[in-house]
Amino acid sequence: MAGSIEEICKMEFSNEVIQIELLPKAEETPLIPIDKQYFKVVMLHQLIFWLVVLSAVAIALIMLQKLQTIVLVSIVVTALIVSIFTSFRLAYLSFLNKAFAVREHDIIYQDGWLVKSLHVFPFNRIQHCSVNSGVFERRFGLSTLKIYTAGGNESDIVIPGLTVQQASALRELIIQKNKAE
Repeated sequence: MAGSIEEICKMEFSNEVIQIELLPKAEETPLIPIDKQYFKVVMLHQLIFWLVVLSAVAIALIMLQKLQTIVLVSIVVTALIVSIFTSFRLAYLSFLNKAFAVREHDIIYQDGWLVKSLHVFPFNRIQHCSVNSGVFERRFGLSTLKIYTAGGNESDIVIPGLTVQQASALRELIIQKNKAE
């Protein structure tokens, strides 16, 4: 045992500095935007939400006669118009910034418009993945890929707006990468 400790002590220690400028940058990876058809899905979700809200407000205004003043109705209508416009605009901006890329060792997903997020998930950290399609997504031939990594109960990355072929191909790639590791 003493010989092995002496051998260890004689070994040269190396801990080279890595130049950060030379590291590959995920930000420079060309990203693939999600399918344009997904915008229709987003708009349908927005439309349904606002129809429910407008119905509830209309029922409240009809049922409660105290609320039927010109000033209050004007304020409510103005607030609804501003809210609806803002909601649709934010949904559009959010849609524009959703993109993904697949590299040799990881998958990248970008989202957000006010605060952009770039998520990089190495294949060796992915536990499993699933492909889901909602009612509106199926109508437009789209799917959502959910990727689960170690240590989480919920999916860590959700990539909506993929064509069924893209989502299936990505799922198969992830499965193959995990088998290889």
